[in-house]
Amino acid sequence: MDERSARLAQNESVFRAANEAIEGNRGDGGREELTFLCECGVQTCFERIALTREEYEAVRSDPVRFVVAPRHEDLTAGEVVVKESSRYTVVEKRGKERTIVERGDPRRSRR
Repeated sequence: MDERSARLAQNESVFRAANEAIEGNRGDGGREELTFLCECGVQTCFERIALTREEYEAVRSDPVRFVVAPRHEDLTAGEVVVKESSRYTVVEKRGKERTIVERGDPRRSRR
């Protein structure tokens, strides 16, 4: 793992934590669409993604998965695409980057 990949993994963890902390994303657990931040590793990306709480929870059920805007995946940074839709892409960290994002999982203590 190079320094860039490690930094991107850290950045993705920060955006994931931000999504967890946004009060408006609590929702009722239903099908109503909520607004989430793109969890890509680019510090200057503040793109918004519309997801239902159910869709977001499906991504968050695995601590090495992130939701990013379409075409924001970075296959050179230790991640692979595991799901694509017209509104969002789900990526999964592999290799040493996986360890970084597992440690940065805000739900880690609840697992």
